[in-house]
Amino acid sequence: MPAELRDRRAWLAGGVILALLLVLYLTMRGEAPVAPPRPPPRSAPPPVAAAPEQAAAPTATPEGLKLHGITGAGAIIAMADGRQRLVAVGREVLPGLVLAENHPDHVVLRSGTSEFRLDFTGATTAGGTPASAPAQSGPASEAAIHAEALTYRLGLAPRRTGGRVTGHVVRAGARLPALERAGLQAGDAILRVNGSEFDQERMLELPWTIAQSERVTFEIERGGRPMHLSLERSGR
Repeated sequence: MPAELRDRRAWLAGGVILALLLVLYLTMRGEAPVAPPRPPPRSAPPPVAAAPEQAAAPTATPEGLKLHGITGAGAIIAMADGRQRLVAVGREVLPGLVLAENHPDHVVLRSGTSEFRLDFTGATTAGGTPASAPAQSGPASEAAIHAEALTYRLGLAPRRTGGRVTGHVVRAGARLPALERAGLQAGDAILRVNGSEFDQERMLELPWTIAQSERVTFEIERGGRPMHLSLERSGR
């Protein structure tokens, strides 16, 4: 073996022996490899501030409202601007003001924890104090119009097409003086009043329409033939 190759192998063996001795020395001293530093703990997120409490909504009042009629499922109520609406029990008359109960001569309106009584002269609180100024009476007394509304409910039978009320038929023996003056007869089907389809809502509004209009027009069907009739205020 050449001397140069022996010297190289001797150097390699010596290096390996030195490395082993160094490892053995470090092990005997109990020194372990240094672990990498741990990351600092995450800070807790800042507390979430509680949402500010919202102020309670103001109680709605029936100021300016007036009762015009009572039905089995709701009531006809006049707004402060004179418009009339048929409102079902449980529905809002105004935002925040609900029709809660029906009674023979008045209804109960509820807003939050407050209750109001609304009758044909105006509204009062549950304790009886006025809630609004009484509205002016129309061309006919409210009591008379209310009674006439009940008469129309009894004297007119709904006519249905496809499950929908599309008119009302004058019942035999019904006593409806205003309609008789307009020329309507038993068996006539009223299809439109003043150009509007004569559905359930319009039927309930009919006495007020007649009482407040100078002229009321009727589109009817008699014996299968269409006809037009009218009622003038001067003729009532």
